[in-house]
Amino acid sequence: MRLSLIGSGKLGQQLYRVFSECAEIELVQWMDRSATETSTAEGISIVKQVEELLEVDCFLLTVNDEVIGMLAAKLPTNSLVIHTSGATEISVFSDHNRRGVFYPIQSFSYERSVAFSELPIGIEASNSKDLKFLEKLALAIQAKPVHLDSAQRKALNLSAVLVNNFSNHLFTEAAQICEENKIPFELLKPLIKETVDKLDDLSPKRAQTGPALREDRKTISAHLSMIENSELKKLYTLFTNSITNHYKNEKL
Repeated sequence: MRLSLIGSGKLGQQLYRVFSECAEIELVQWMDRSATETSTAEGISIVKQVEELLEVDCFLLTVNDEVIGMLAAKLPTNSLVIHTSGATEISVFSDHNRRGVFYPIQSFSYERSVAFSELPIGIEASNSKDLKFLEKLALAIQAKPVHLDSAQRKALNLSAVLVNNFSNHLFTEAAQICEENKIPFELLKPLIKETVDKLDDLSPKRAQTGPALREDRKTISAHLSMIENSELKKLYTLFTNSITNHYKNEKL
């Protein structure tokens, strides 16, 4: 599989690592606009402009959603073009007959190497042959291909923002409260781990606990009185009301 990788952000760097280590993938070039070198330690050619890219079987774009269409318009129209976005439809490649999506369902950071083994990757393509190519690409890095159309992928991306980005923001707020009160945030890590681990045995709905579920107004009022940040106070109130209303009149 001859392909070139476009983009060097968090996902681009992770995919470069696994692609360059995979014997089944021939990584021809890597486009990195901020690069200071002309090749990687593994000997892969680095380019800074779309015009420097050679024609290959597949171009895989790991760039911001806003520039996917603009970059794709500069690529050869007879090659397969793929983006990795959860929120962008496959139709963004309007100039290409061969188009696809390769969406890793995971959060990526510069400081951590993500294991792609068994990682679900949402795939979509404009024809069955290219869909098979994407399946093969996912399996080559030991990931798990999952067929998702654009509407399903966008819904999953929304769900991912709720469970990952929003929850991590709450971790950030909790860490600040701990720091202000000279409490190690590490004391919460077993709780965070159990919150996730219990989903192996319970649905999220069955796993819900806390003062909002119990309608414990005394505890809720005490918590609100402790929160000085007005935005966090709004979040606490919104979440409390949402949980209370969701479970009202239900027996858990």
